[in-house]
Amino acid sequence: MASLWAVDDEATQQLMIQFYQNLKQGMTKRKALQQAKLKLIKDHPFYWSPFVLIGDAR
Repeated sequence: MASLWAVDDEATQQLMIQFYQNLKQGMTKRKALQQAKLKLIKDHPFYWSPFVLIGDAR
């Protein structure tokens, strides 16, 4: 995962926590990031968009 621009630390922490929780539930990386972004967009509409997966998204 990479960020395309500088992002607020607290928002990044929230996204990463949700991302890894989603992975632990068995989601693919792509789905885990999507769900984490959807959760974050409600609280921080600006901070969800810079994150992208690099490499195999499974």
